[in-house]
Amino acid sequence: MKVLSDERGQTTVLVAVFTAFLFLGLAGLAIDVGSLYREKRMVQAAADAGALAAAAGEASSQDIYTSAKFAATQNGLTVVEASPTAGQAMVAARDGLPGVNPKAYVQVTVSKQVSTFFMGAFTSAFKTITVTATAQASYLASSNACMTALNPNGTQVPYASNVTSLDGSAVAIYGTKVMADIATEGSSHINNPYCGISACGPATEAAGSGETAAALYAWGSGSISASSTSAPSYGTDNSGSTISPAPVLQANCIDTVGPTLPAAPVPAAGCADPTWMTSGTGGGGSYTISPGTYCNFNTANVSHLTMSPGLYIIRNTFSTNSGSTITGSGVTIYLANGVIANANNYTYVAGGATPYGVGNGTTMDISAPTSGTYANIAIWDGNSSSSTPDTFTFGGGAASTFSGNIYAPNTNLVLGNGSGTSSVSSNITAGTIMVLGGSTFDDNYNPGAAKAVAGGVNLTK
Repeated sequence: MKVLSDERGQTTVLVAVFTAFLFLGLAGLAIDVGSLYREKRMVQAAADAGALAAAAGEASSQDIYTSAKFAATQNGLTVVEASPTAGQAMVAARDGLPGVNPKAYVQVTVSKQVSTFFMGAFTSAFKTITVTATAQASYLASSNACMTALNPNGTQVPYASNVTSLDGSAVAIYGTKVMADIATEGSSHINNPYCGISACGPATEAAGSGETAAALYAWGSGSISASSTSAPSYGTDNSGSTISPAPVLQANCIDTVGPTLPAAPVPAAGCADPTWMTSGTGGGGSYTISPGTYCNFNTANVSHLTMSPGLYIIRNTFSTNSGSTITGSGVTIYLANGVIANANNYTYVAGGATPYGVGNGTTMDISAPTSGTYANIAIWDGNSSSSTPDTFTFGGGAASTFSGNIYAPNTNLVLGNGSGTSSVSSNITAGTIMVLGGSTFDDNYNPGAAKAVAGGVNLTK
């Protein structure tokens, strides 16, 4: 009877069973943790892809949620609108970060319900994985505009004297000075297929001034075409000129930021001044120059000028000569304050080059640096006064290619003056912008490329 009442063997069995359940639990926990980690990586990849797609899509006026949802689906998630069950996910997308330019960033959050093998039997913890990723467009702007003119008053369009479609109406105004921020003259054309055009002013002109506000203006069979256009006023003439699509009437300037800029370069105390540059005695030869501060930049009687990679600061004058070819990769040209300002040079000259800029017949094939302090900046006009604007001309008569941002907020910028086609890839910010004399200006800049700048993962209970 003592043998029957001995319970020591039962204790051994209980310990064995408990130990088995403990190891089973640890094994289940290990499986669940591994599964959650794999799911976390998958959801993070989907969120990153969704943020990039949303930022790129917004740059071409697409809905950010639709873009993010599609990208998450392409990354293997089953996305539903509400009440996800095991294996399903939800996507949320919003513009902006606190205290940051709201359209420059896109945040995408992905939440996925994940089944657990062991932990689910004891608790509902760790069954939802939530990931947030943030993407920044490659441009820092409040719109998808890559051509922006900032002057609130505009400037007179050469020879233009009538507006036959004003602010979308059929009003005809003749014998007037047309004041514009962005305009084409003659049979000139602006083509921006991948990004928008934004003119900031003027909105109206004072009664009796003899002027008409058409901040965005095309005339003389010319055209302005972009992925989007906006302005506080706009117009065309009666010669078949067009603006496409029809501008959105915008009371305020959309983009007053332009590209992200470092501190302005500081010219050296001394400056290089090669005799052949100063006196125009190049003799038709080829020359190579190195980065540095130059007193004057002049390619008269130079057939081919090669600019080595780096920063070029011009202190006094900048001009090129007809027939010259200028090439350079990884080049930034900084025009110091006062370089191209001239008391007689505040207005456009139709049909010919202004005294400062890239002369008619010049071929200029340069590209900006892709990294470093001046990454993506090709030309930067340091004129500090909007009341004394510079005028900088890219002349016609030659085909040029150009890659890099142009930042000239206090400059009347002529992007072609005379026949010829310029093909560029640039985010352009200037005081006013015009294409004159039959030139064609093609800007193939695409702000849709984006990069992930932040991301975080939370496992929520």
